[in-house]
Amino acid sequence: MRFSAPLFSAVLASCLSLPTLALADPMVDTVTAGNTLTAAPTEWLGDTPHLVIMGKVDGRVFDVQVLDLAAADIGTITLKREYLLNDTDYNPYREMDFAIEFVNEGIAKAIEGKLTHADFNKLAALPATFALQSSEEYPEGDKIFTEFEYKWEANGVTVDAESVEWTGTATVQMDTAYQAAEPNGDGMVGAFITATSGENAYVISFTLPATEFEVED
Repeated sequence: MRFSAPLFSAVLASCLSLPTLALADPMVDTVTAGNTLTAAPTEWLGDTPHLVIMGKVDGRVFDVQVLDLAAADIGTITLKREYLLNDTDYNPYREMDFAIEFVNEGIAKAIEGKLTHADFNKLAALPATFALQSSEEYPEGDKIFTEFEYKWEANGVTVDAESVEWTGTATVQMDTAYQAAEPNGDGMVGAFITATSGENAYVISFTLPATEFEVED
């Protein structure tokens, strides 16, 4: 089921009742300090390097706001491009993985996401908007696959989950490796994701420097 923008906003608003930093339990919720956005963005936040994750997944609130990567002092943020080696070249370019690892209220946390497609290099142009689907990991055409994964541990308790059943949209706004002649681990990638699954919903906006690439046989 596809959600219109107003309906998605309503779903997200019902899912996202943000706790104040003082009241949040870091074993349940992940809320970064000094957040300035009071509502999830409705569009990509632009080409200034940033990462914003806002929503509720599995009853856990995520309100991670790194609005300016250059000015932030927060853990490690990475983005990796993945390619598939075929008989003649390094295409297709089929996956972009992003992750943040940081300490939240004394707990080391990792949040990861991905966007996968049959071949990003075959897109006619960027920006390109896709419908999220969960039936195929590397879909063709105007479909895309995504995951939302998180993990942390404290006091002998481990929180570890991976969610793949999402509907919504994702727009790849920019990618400096788009249609590059060879695998590329440099430059920038920007995207905007709105995802829902039952009572779960989240928004991600990012513009991140690529930190590495991987080629799979």
